[in-house]
Amino acid sequence: MNRWLSVLIDKAGLYFLHRNRSIYTQFQNDNDLHSILHNQNRDAFYQLNEVPHLLFEQKDSKQLSPYSYQYDSPIQTGDKTNDIAQGICYLNENHDQSVHVIIVHGWRSDSLNKFKSIFLKQMQKKGYNVYFPTLPYHFERASGSQYSGEYMISANVERTITAIRQAVLEIRGLIQWIKQTKRGKVVLIGVSLGGYISNLVSVYEKEIDSLISVMYANNLSYEIWNTPIGKYIKQDLQKHNITYEQLQQYWSILQADETQSLISTEKILLISGKYDQYVMDQDTKNLWLAWGKPKRLLYNCGHAGIVFSQKQIARDTINFIENLTTNGSE
Repeated sequence: MNRWLSVLIDKAGLYFLHRNRSIYTQFQNDNDLHSILHNQNRDAFYQLNEVPHLLFEQKDSKQLSPYSYQYDSPIQTGDKTNDIAQGICYLNENHDQSVHVIIVHGWRSDSLNKFKSIFLKQMQKKGYNVYFPTLPYHFERASGSQYSGEYMISANVERTITAIRQAVLEIRGLIQWIKQTKRGKVVLIGVSLGGYISNLVSVYEKEIDSLISVMYANNLSYEIWNTPIGKYIKQDLQKHNITYEQLQQYWSILQADETQSLISTEKILLISGKYDQYVMDQDTKNLWLAWGKPKRLLYNCGHAGIVFSQKQIARDTINFIENLTTNGSE
């Protein structure tokens, strides 16, 4: 796909995305926020105190139907609907000894259809177990919001921090539960916001056998301030006299390239679109450089390449997983 067409498709996508936006300001002032954030220790902030107990239920009686699962979120926000971590999974017959793939969806996703169409069928053919966790304030966890994900990333600076921390710890809990109760390797795949979250998870969770991050961001404050995706959040912040420099300080604890991933470089695959209008190339490049230049694929597409490059994404991710498995990487 050429540059002109890629940019045009992304801009069209952004236009339709922004037709549904917050009606009211999401900003909330907390006079103690600055001191609270600067007294936080990163390892303590993302520490998982115990492995959760997952409850599973098969969605219907069909043999290949997915299971739903849920558990208490390690971070309780006071929102009862949001404080139950949940997701669905597709398990193969020999699910205790397989590759376990966790796929983290993007911001404002209102269904898993796009992510299933990219990965699920091909991964089931390989015999993988596939898990789709629901991010905070998305899908059924988004009660009372204007759209799925509205309360996860917004001008409410502190709630955004809490939601991202909640996502990181919930995925860490799922990974550790798999490692304790199953056998096999755990592969973490994140797409768009899911890639950003997965990158953060890999900085604090050592029980990941491979990380694949697709169309990911790195520095949330940079993306909100410098890309069209965050323009209304930026406007909300500016109306309340929050500067870019302040936001960078507040959200620095949410930045993956501030710390090295615990995953060895040869087990990381980063995928970006050259003409992405949602996520800036400089931001994705910064992470790649900070992490010692793991394998990086640059597609000739924009952020919409998530949809238009489905076969290529599936092929590249599965090849990467299979190569690691064949080579017996530990």
